[in-house]
Amino acid sequence: MELFGYSILQIGGELPTLAVLVTGLVLAVARRGRLPHRARALMMSGIAVLLVVSLLGLAWNVAVPHLVDLRWDGGGGFGQFHLVSLAVGVLWTIGYPIGLGLLVAAVFAGRPVAAPAVDWAGWTPPAGDDADHPDPAPQSPAPAATQWGGTDLPAPPATPERT
Repeated sequence: MELFGYSILQIGGELPTLAVLVTGLVLAVARRGRLPHRARALMMSGIAVLLVVSLLGLAWNVAVPHLVDLRWDGGGGFGQFHLVSLAVGVLWTIGYPIGLGLLVAAVFAGRPVAAPAVDWAGWTPPAGDDADHPDPAPQSPAPAATQWGGTDLPAPPATPERT
């Protein structure tokens, strides 16, 4: 009976991860119009890989104590037990980073490259301490405000008042 308690703990520990992955997959399918095709394909692939890896790891963790209890590890079965355990470990070790990498790639796929906020090519150095001559650079219009009401430009340096 204590083997079933271990299995229930393993399933309970993995349920939040499985719930997040299944919810993400359902949302990706249901809201497919909100994402570019490439980003959606990467996201669904990453979630599917992580879901398979999680289910495989869960199945193995639930099965191990029952296999040991059946004495599959004794005698000639130990070699088989060892190989299956090694295969599951290798698949998990390779599958998890692949799935996570696909999810990270989905975040950046299909995003337009933002133009620089400031055109530094038109920048001219400030004029020297020439009080007799006006500044030769034309005044540029005020930069566009960002969504919070500020600008993307740093504050200009304080200029001394000319008298």
